[in-house]
Amino acid sequence: MVGDLLVQSELVTLPQLADAMPVALKTGVPVGRVLIASSFLTEEHFRQALSLQSLVRDQLIAEEVATAALKLIAKDGLSLNDAMQKLGIDSEYFNAANRLGELLLSAAAIDQTALDTGLSVSYTTGLQLARVLALRGFVKERVAFVALIAQALLRDHKLSREQAIDCIKKTMSASQNGGKPGDSGLISSALTARRVRPIRLGELLLLSGMVSQKALLSALDKGVSEEVPLGRMLIRLNLLTEVELNQALILQEMVTNGTIAPQDASQVLTKVKEADISLSKALLQNDQQKNDSSDLSFEDFLSACGFPSGAKPHGAKLAYDYLKSKRLNEEQCTLILQMAENSKKKEDLEKVLKSYNW
Repeated sequence: MVGDLLVQSELVTLPQLADAMPVALKTGVPVGRVLIASSFLTEEHFRQALSLQSLVRDQLIAEEVATAALKLIAKDGLSLNDAMQKLGIDSEYFNAANRLGELLLSAAAIDQTALDTGLSVSYTTGLQLARVLALRGFVKERVAFVALIAQALLRDHKLSREQAIDCIKKTMSASQNGGKPGDSGLISSALTARRVRPIRLGELLLLSGMVSQKALLSALDKGVSEEVPLGRMLIRLNLLTEVELNQALILQEMVTNGTIAPQDASQVLTKVKEADISLSKALLQNDQQKNDSSDLSFEDFLSACGFPSGAKPHGAKLAYDYLKSKRLNEEQCTLILQMAENSKKKEDLEKVLKSYNW
């Protein structure tokens, strides 16, 4: 419970929590709001406590880590992100967000305020930082998409930091000078890329189409203010049924246990919703499809590269051949196609490849 976390971290005292509880029960106001109204707790500390509570519930960090982070936040005035770094948390979730944020800052795509806001929402909802920044209007969706791909290539030493930043800057320039606007769903495509961390409930529901972006953020805001878990709030707002929530939680647990990949979990949940079939049947169909289709089709390749159905990006066939012959990986193909599309003169694919020494 968030009250336990606040007391353990010494943000509030046990007597203060004891005073607030009867008022909360009598008025129906969440205990956190009572603590804030009584000047026992600040709004910012409350939100940080809720973010850490969410991470503990999703088993991304231990309760002891959350307590230690809150103590650093309270005593040293650190941000949530800085507190986690000071504790030396070796988490792909935090490290990935930090690296992406640093790239976007270096490319002057966002400022520190936008990054802090995006990280806070990202930690609370489980949505990718790129997705949050695009949803909040801090960056264009195509810029966020290219940043994600550049980040992956930088991590795999296929791209230098300077090249990654240059890719982001070129995409920003193309967007500002009348280039193609970001296509709906680009970040969703990127979210299905390989990952090593557990999938969050909000992320799974969004990727599968069970809830919309607007509904998810609305439920999150209400959940934070009323101290109600995201899934419960979605049910309360009639945006999700009890059965749908249970199905999502089962798949989330399967991802955590390594039984199913995150992208497969989202596809299974989509099947359940669209075909109105049981979870077990959707899982069986997903296994059958994976066994029947070992090769990536050209249409699926374009979709994975962030292009809408029917698009004919310059050099796509050549990039697809490079992927099939294993001369390039998916991230490299995605980046060169995006860079070729962003260039004013539709640069030759071989020229783009040479610019990255590939």
